[in-house]
Amino acid sequence: MEFEDMKLIWDRQNNEPLFAINQEALNRKIQHKSKSVSRALDFVDVMMIVVNLVGGIVLIVDTVRENGRPFEYVVAVVYLVFFVYALYRRFARQQDVKEFDKTILGELNKAIWESDYLIKQSSSMVFWYLVPIVIAANVTVLLGYNSIWVSVLTLVILPLTYFGGRWEVRKCHLPKKRELEALREILLQAEEQTVA
Repeated sequence: MEFEDMKLIWDRQNNEPLFAINQEALNRKIQHKSKSVSRALDFVDVMMIVVNLVGGIVLIVDTVRENGRPFEYVVAVVYLVFFVYALYRRFARQQDVKEFDKTILGELNKAIWESDYLIKQSSSMVFWYLVPIVIAANVTVLLGYNSIWVSVLTLVILPLTYFGGRWEVRKCHLPKKRELEALREILLQAEEQTVA
């Protein structure tokens, strides 16, 4: 919460100042943060779907045009499998999101859940996505007697992607999740004070 969104109130009983939260400002902030996380997750989903579909189609067309051998279709098939998997994950996530209450606390819990989902996806993407593609690409390169430099390049890209993903989680996603959790604590405290 921003300091400007709080009001100073004098507690006559204890003869000390209290701070009250501007509920409307808190709700606006929660709505903004929730939409921001949802947009980021939607962007990642759409990119996974588009990249895998286009990559699979381009590789299949290229292999057919060059009268490729059967093993040369492996990478294209892997991309298309990930395309289907990305569609499934998006659909499943959208179903899970519908379970959250349509309250401000429900919206905040949804944003935290989506942020956690994004962190887990970013953290594990190297293992469930890049490793299978690198393996398929290297097998195709080795069976096709192509340049070994393609394999070396993919093996260099893998650790760079791993550490880049960890950096992204640490610098972007975790701070946003912590801020959302702090907002939830503020909201829960505000609700407790209104009930009491």
